[in-house]
Amino acid sequence: MNARKQNTKYAPAERLSNEEVGYQIDDFKKNEILNKFLSKIPAIFLVVNKYRQIVFMNKGALEFSGLNDVTEILGKRPGEVFACIHSSEGEAGCGTSEACTYCGAVNAVLSSLEGNNAMLETRLVLGPNEESFDLRIYATPLSFGGELFSAVTIQDIKHEKRRAVLEQVFFHDILNTITVILGSIEILLKHNKSINQEEYLKKINYQINNLVEEIRSQQILSDAENNNLTLNYSKFDSRDFLDEIIELYLDHEVAKDKNIKIDENTKSIEISSDRTLLRRIIGNMLKNALEATPNGGTVTLGFKVLENNIQFWVQNPGFIPRDVQLQIFQRSFSTKAPNRGIGTYSMKLLSSFLSGTVVFSTSKEKGTIFMACYPLGE
Repeated sequence: MNARKQNTKYAPAERLSNEEVGYQIDDFKKNEILNKFLSKIPAIFLVVNKYRQIVFMNKGALEFSGLNDVTEILGKRPGEVFACIHSSEGEAGCGTSEACTYCGAVNAVLSSLEGNNAMLETRLVLGPNEESFDLRIYATPLSFGGELFSAVTIQDIKHEKRRAVLEQVFFHDILNTITVILGSIEILLKHNKSINQEEYLKKINYQINNLVEEIRSQQILSDAENNNLTLNYSKFDSRDFLDEIIELYLDHEVAKDKNIKIDENTKSIEISSDRTLLRRIIGNMLKNALEATPNGGTVTLGFKVLENNIQFWVQNPGFIPRDVQLQIFQRSFSTKAPNRGIGTYSMKLLSSFLSGTVVFSTSKEKGTIFMACYPLGE
């Protein structure tokens, strides 16, 4: 068998010809065990050859890909069939882009083709609507007809990951906030005559507002993921809008010993959008920027008009390493801690409801800037 050579930035790019893959597909189709049992199980199951080209797909895999028969994807790899956003970045397709370095699916298959059983989790963005998936990949070496293949089972764990994030939020963050509130109330009750009551009441009010905002954020994100988000457009001043966001975070713990300012070239302009949703997005950008800024550092906000669009931007002095750059906007990815990956993913998801886009650039010289662009509205 002769494989065609192509350039790659990660996994081997060589492929078998469609004719040769067709022979392998026919061989698997003739296998009674595969077709009688594995083709009917509800799991997503497929087999790839040593060039990572699909030669067998069960019913679950076909349904996941929206296909009727494996012959429709002759010569293709999983990422190309499932429409991974990185599968078309280079001429060699799935597994050969720089981003594929951190793909659990590719790495599980590569490990199994070396003779190992592998189980890895991966975050993929699939399809024309760029839908985010959290998947668990099981890959096992398979000897068939004197050749080595990889038997791959895919489990959708999106709800498992979402539940883990919610548990982190509600069992950790919200519990901590309630503990602070209860502590302040206890001090008020015990020492109400010897302390500044107004100061403690302001602190309690601030913490309760934070609590409500966190719960609302989770509700909005759940509605967005279920495509049940209701928009409420209104007209408002964009400069006042930025002042409002800064006010929300001035006393936040992530802003302690840090500076927030609006770029001096930012002028007022009237826009039409869903103010609440936009506040979640830009507020998340500001929060992430503050978390990436050292004590004494400054985060700068601003916006500019680009034809019929407005582009909000948030800049911080930090630099994002290349491995993190390649995974930003993926669902469940976080640099902070396990089960914390919501921030950048939610920015992009919520922006899609406002017909907007979110991108970023980063360098050691200029720091990191996130940019969110939306229609100005009528």
